[in-house]
Amino acid sequence: MTAAVPTPRLPDFAPAGVPLPDPRAAVAEAARLAAIASYRLGGHAGVSDLDAVVAYMAETVEAPIAVINLVGPDEQCFPAERGAGAPYSHVPDELSFCAYVVALRTPLQVADALDHPVFRDNPAVAAGAIRSYLGVPLIDEDGFVLGSLGVFDDEPRAFSSAEQELLENQVRLVRSVLSLRRQVAAHRWDGELLAAQGRTLEAVAAGLPLETVLETLASSTAGLAEDADADKAVRLQETVDRLTAVATKADGWRQALLRSARQDPLTGLANRSHLLDTGRAALAVGGAVLFVDVDRFKEVNDRGGHAVGDQLLVRLADRLRRHVERELPGAVVGRLGGDEFVAVLPGVDAPTAEAIGHGLAAALVDEVEVGRRTVRVSASIGLAMAAPGTTLDEVLSLADRAMYGAKERGRGVLHLMTAEDSSA
Repeated sequence: MTAAVPTPRLPDFAPAGVPLPDPRAAVAEAARLAAIASYRLGGHAGVSDLDAVVAYMAETVEAPIAVINLVGPDEQCFPAERGAGAPYSHVPDELSFCAYVVALRTPLQVADALDHPVFRDNPAVAAGAIRSYLGVPLIDEDGFVLGSLGVFDDEPRAFSSAEQELLENQVRLVRSVLSLRRQVAAHRWDGELLAAQGRTLEAVAAGLPLETVLETLASSTAGLAEDADADKAVRLQETVDRLTAVATKADGWRQALLRSARQDPLTGLANRSHLLDTGRAALAVGGAVLFVDVDRFKEVNDRGGHAVGDQLLVRLADRLRRHVERELPGAVVGRLGGDEFVAVLPGVDAPTAEAIGHGLAAALVDEVEVGRRTVRVSASIGLAMAAPGTTLDEVLSLADRAMYGAKERGRGVLHLMTAEDSSA
């Protein structure tokens, strides 16, 4: 435990004849105010742990008023008091007994305030509630003068050195109580910060959306921000930044895994599994399916090698995606396997589906240099319509047969599966 800071003993301040320094600068010192704030004692706090101290001071010194006063600019905060009450909790620094104790850092005694050139204008003195004062500085374990321990009498009075020593002894007790309260508050804050981290990391581990994780983090730390001093505010911000980075990175990994599970690794289109899953949902309202097969792809692959063939598939897949999504946002486009692709067109009628298919056939014409030859590739496209409730598997099978019908008709064309075709 930090060693007690001794209260300096200087001659008692004369009630008159010696000028008092302006206390305002000392009272408003930022570091001192931050030290007061660290104890979380605002207003008339009524700290029961300190009630016995002021009671003992009042009874032993036989004074009607005894206070423990944390002094702020033009403000008197009493964590514990006997006989003071709220009416005199706001006093200008220049008229405050305790403000001068803060500025002097030494005990102050005023035998007759009504006869004093400064304190006779104090509101409590003018009202007749106070005539004499004895106060000693309340210096905390870090050396800051938080305020004072003081007693007031409503009669003129010269306090004895023994009474001053009694107050100084009580300072040690008050300092220990305040230090313990601050430690408890710090541990409680640390515990709440740890709990906030736990809730956020649980949300990350549960795979919740990034927005939900960040909302959890914000709500868990909102109260901590209100109670944080400068050092804690830095720790809190560092924690929030770190957890935000963890949540964002985890979300990135999760999205990458999701894309990996759903995307064809070569073309970036929906893979077979994702195509079939989303295609079934898309066709619930009816629509159409385009089954696309690249003409002469085997020749490109055999003559140019797999690298050339893969480049061709990537190029055609991009054209396929851009054309279909431009014509029908909400369409599902994927690679079924090899050089076969499928576009599910939800909710369209036959003329619209045919227009999309004819445009796609034109967009998928390409030329590939393989050795000394140029291979002209195209796409044979089968179209099958789906009434509401028709399964994707049924329509996909019809579109596959329609694609072969397109190849029989010369390749690079669209063929619609008709009733006659389906009965053949």
